[in-house]
Amino acid sequence: MPKKIIQRRVKRYPVRLPVLELNGQPVADTLVVDVSSLGARLESTTPLAPRNPVEFVVPLPGYADPVKLSGTVVWMRPLVHAPGRFHLGVQFFAPCWQIEKLAQEGLLAPS
Repeated sequence: MPKKIIQRRVKRYPVRLPVLELNGQPVADTLVVDVSSLGARLESTTPLAPRNPVEFVVPLPGYADPVKLSGTVVWMRPLVHAPGRFHLGVQFFAPCWQIEKLAQEGLLAPS
C-alpha cells in the first residue's frame, strides 16, 4: 500500500518539550514531540478523545515564563511500542507565531 502524502500548510518542527500542565493539572509524563504554528503532537499517558478542548503549558526557548497553548484534540493513537502511552494531535485555536519565529531563529530544536 503506498504511503499517504499529507500536504501541510505550515512546517512542523521536531522537539522534546516537557509539558508542565495539562488541562490545569501538573504532569510529569507528557511531552510535545513536534510543533508548528498551527498545532502540536503530544506524547502522554493521558488519553484525550478527539474533539475535546485541551490546554497545556510548555517552556519555550528564549521565554522567561512558560507559554500556555490551547486547542482541540484532532486525533489520538496508542503507542504500540509503549503500552499506556498515546500520541495526541492538537490543532491550536489560534496560530502561535512565536513558534515559527523561534524555529527561524534556530532556537527550536530537538533536545
